[in-house]
Amino acid sequence: MAEGVASDERPSIEALRQRSIAEAEEVIRRSSSRPDLHLVQAIQALDDADKFLNITATRAIEWYGLHFPELSPIVQDNTAMCRLISELGRRENVDAERLKGRGLSERKVEAILIARDRSKGGEISEGDLGRVQALATLAVALNSQREKLNEYVDSYMKRVAPNVAELAGATIGARLMAKAGGLDRLAVLPASTIQILGAEKALFRALRTGARPPKHGILFQHDQVHNAPKWQRGKIARTIANKVAIAARVDYYRGSEEGSIKAGLDRRIESIKQKYSAPPPPRAPDRRDRRPRFDGRKRDKRQRR
Repeated sequence: MAEGVASDERPSIEALRQRSIAEAEEVIRRSSSRPDLHLVQAIQALDDADKFLNITATRAIEWYGLHFPELSPIVQDNTAMCRLISELGRRENVDAERLKGRGLSERKVEAILIARDRSKGGEISEGDLGRVQALATLAVALNSQREKLNEYVDSYMKRVAPNVAELAGATIGARLMAKAGGLDRLAVLPASTIQILGAEKALFRALRTGARPPKHGILFQHDQVHNAPKWQRGKIARTIANKVAIAARVDYYRGSEEGSIKAGLDRRIESIKQKYSAPPPPRAPDRRDRRPRFDGRKRDKRQRR
């Protein structure tokens, strides 16, 4: 009897198991299709492209500097410099005709020609020059891909989180979203956490040592924070974080644009700039700063006894 019951239950248990697996796979499939997760990957790819571009361009310019060291101080833009290296090659190939149409002023063209004639760089073999030009070409291609990624993040951010993009900017908003783990997690974070996203190391160091906690993280890249006087940055960053918290909730739960959030942010920032236009008086040092430091030679009186 027991064996018959067990044999009858086996198909139902197996069917329940297969149904649970299918539902779990469907949940994973839906989660992986969320547009904000694709946006997180895009902004992380943009940051990686920036790092790789800087490393590749710097290496190509330094390597080419052994042959024509006077060129890099004149052409300070890394992408323009890599384009010159890739297309012109040896310094003997640099002339006024080939420098036309490259966005260089006449003064810079004249300086490059003078530096070519007076260059103290050494000779370079064809093999070395080919490797340098390959690196420069790679840097130019990376810059093109970086610009395309930047345009993609801008357009995609305006569709996924238009209010956050309007307040913080597309790139900064995407970085906040990536640091939080997605738009759904950004929508539930308090403003105090959003304010210091990206400054976790400074926060933990402050908790460990008792130093002053950070006033901003990724939000420091915002123009209103970065260009503000030092004594206004913390207040402006907190204001932006408050509005970003509201905007993230509107984007996630409602998905519609709210122009009143941006207007309220502008009014609040303007009032902060007017109210705190003058720098505050110098603050007395903390008790921790006034405490004499033990240098190993001074000992307590009790220890001496």
